Amino acid sequence: MNPAKPDSPRRSARGEAARQRLMDAAVRVLDRVGFHQMRIKDVTHEAGVATGLFYHYFKDLRQLVDEVLDAHIAEFEAVDVIEREVSKGDWFNRLRAHYEICVRVHAEHPGIMRCIAQFSADDPVFRERWKRSFNRRLDLLVEVFPYVFPDCRLSTPEVELLVHGLSGVGKELMAEYYIDRDPVLRQVELSQEAMAEWLAALLYRGLFACNPPAEQLRHAQQILTIRRN
Repeated sequence: MNPAKPDSPRRSARGEAARQRLMDAAVRVLDRVGFHQMRIKDVTHEAGVATGLFYHYFKDLRQLVDEVLDAHIAEFEAVDVIEREVSKGDWFNRLRAHYEICVRVHAEHPGIMRCIAQFSADDPVFRERWKRSFNRRLDLLVEVFPYVFPDCRLSTPEVELLVHGLSGVGKELMAEYYIDRDPVLRQVELSQEAMAEWLAALLYRGLFACNPPAEQLRHAQQILTIRRN
């Protein structure tokens, strides 16, 4: 990725506002078309500024989009912010909080997630950046695993394998539901809150081999009935 140079001159409040306007416009354009169809004039038109202003802040589209993606990746990594209202030991709401941000970005900015997938396929450097970010979040669960499951006999590599396997819960579904808008899946109309709860409940069941606490469910109560006697 190509973040702006740290020694770039300090910008005025007006300059920062113009720069942010371009970044916000880029998100809206990406939500309509892919990165490879995106043009600088599309962004400046969306932002309502002259095309020449673009080059005051970004050298090219790739730098602009890199910074937009960095900002969204930082949101995924802001664990303290994501979990600020979650009580210690409340694993279902912890999982739900992380799914809420994932669902929100997929639902409100499908172009961002589409662009992440495109860059991951085309750019080895970006692919490694995204992989590190994803693994950093998984490592938080790997680190506490022995304390959550003190009787577990899995080795650390086996725990990592398990956590990575379970981490895929919902990834393909969110892509098909929000980005591809699969008509079969879209027959089930779920709010963002409901989707996050469904996915958190599924991951909770896979991780803890039991249902989440019934009193914490607001949308996914049907999942409690999926069991064998």
